[in-house]
Amino acid sequence: MRENNTIEPLPCTLLPSPVPAKLLRFVENIQADFNLLYHKVSLDHEFIESILKHVIPQDDYTAHLWKIYMNTRSEGVLQGVFLGLTRSDYMLHLDPAKERSNPTLAQRLLHTEQASAFAPDFSGENSWPNLSVRQVELNFIATSFGGLAQRMVLQHRLALSLCGFPPSAGERVPDCSAGDKFADALALAQKIYQERRNELCGETGNGSSHPAVLTIVSEQEKNIYDQRVTLSCLLLRHPNIPILVRSFEQFQENSDRLKIDEKRRLFVDGEEIAVVYYRHGYTPEHFSNDEIWNVKYQLERSLAIKCPCIQYMLVNTKLIQAALTKPENLSRFVHPASASYRNLLSTFAAQYPLSEKFGINSLDEINRVVQKCLANPHLYVLKPQREGGGNNYFGEDVPRMLRSVFDNGVSESYVLMERLYPYVVENYILNTPNSTERKKIVGELGIFGAFIGCGEKIFLNEQAGHLLRSKPVEANEGGVAAGFGCLDSPFLV
Repeated sequence: MRENNTIEPLPCTLLPSPVPAKLLRFVENIQADFNLLYHKVSLDHEFIESILKHVIPQDDYTAHLWKIYMNTRSEGVLQGVFLGLTRSDYMLHLDPAKERSNPTLAQRLLHTEQASAFAPDFSGENSWPNLSVRQVELNFIATSFGGLAQRMVLQHRLALSLCGFPPSAGERVPDCSAGDKFADALALAQKIYQERRNELCGETGNGSSHPAVLTIVSEQEKNIYDQRVTLSCLLLRHPNIPILVRSFEQFQENSDRLKIDEKRRLFVDGEEIAVVYYRHGYTPEHFSNDEIWNVKYQLERSLAIKCPCIQYMLVNTKLIQAALTKPENLSRFVHPASASYRNLLSTFAAQYPLSEKFGINSLDEINRVVQKCLANPHLYVLKPQREGGGNNYFGEDVPRMLRSVFDNGVSESYVLMERLYPYVVENYILNTPNSTERKKIVGELGIFGAFIGCGEKIFLNEQAGHLLRSKPVEANEGGVAAGFGCLDSPFLV
């Protein structure tokens, strides 16, 4: 939705785009491992502090999150149940040195028409010798497009039929139930909240039998329809759960709307809240004053289950992600002899925090990679250490920004990452200028995850569907809601 309240359809591809079936299956299978890994990290105070303590003085946003975390920790974390609705994003990286050296690869992935001539291969050991899976990032807050990805499946199956593909082609667009699975996870969290509330409060009759899910949104939300699809799934599948939609600013304007009782139960407009579901609150711009930060703190200290909790927000940074690419850090949380360890490690792209203080890279390593980057900027991406999207530097912007980072003494706040080059396919992008022209695009594959845990006790851990976002090959960023990309679906090859 535009700022003037008019509707703007999201761009999407006409047809699903070719994706290797084997690689999709691989990233689906390891999503539960990623869910559990980051849950374990979120419980390790010593590890989190060792990584983030040097960036806190440099980054006001991270400092505020850390303050909330420490204050709630000192007061006593009353709600130990953590809910994660996550998405792990990958690129299927084609080594620039090899490019399209394999003609069969080029034929199978060039566009949907050619891909349809090849049966999907789930098992071949060397089906895609030049392609490797590389994780771009893991998202814990305001994880988007689960509901719309679920709807894209039917749209693309219909498009294949209308464009004359045989009925079997539609079967190669895999099912996606991300909206439903997110809704079911929210409902399970609501049930767990009631059980835990009764245990902690020592009562069974005084609490609400239908505590609500509170969804925190922006007052100027553009991605409103994706949010409403997920909430619609919750309403249709679990109609007894009330849903409230509020903004931080509404609580700032009238603090009486948000109440926490002596047992730290959260009430909004008189409704008891079981789950706080954040679709907003992940960049500094979302916290324009101390009053809004205080609203965040009050929500965090309450008995309600947060999605995500403050611990998940702290581990959802580039620095933690970079630290886990080191085998010695990953083995702290995953047994090094396990298949999970090998699979996770195989997806990590090279990442270099630009300060030796974090204990991730030595000063010599950092100096070497900086010199390589200055000589070959096309091989690297410069990223801020926190999440948010749309804040990365590419190509000739990298050396300029890199010098600025060091000149201004803010190297602790940035990470240099190996640039990934996904294979190029051809497709049509609807709802854009020249939508009748076939364009060269590249894709980013996301796997949704749903996780609920309390310490070592796991209530839910599953992969929850997929998302394919594509963008014109000349575009660097890929956020659909930010205007950089379009919604797509995999066509299995």
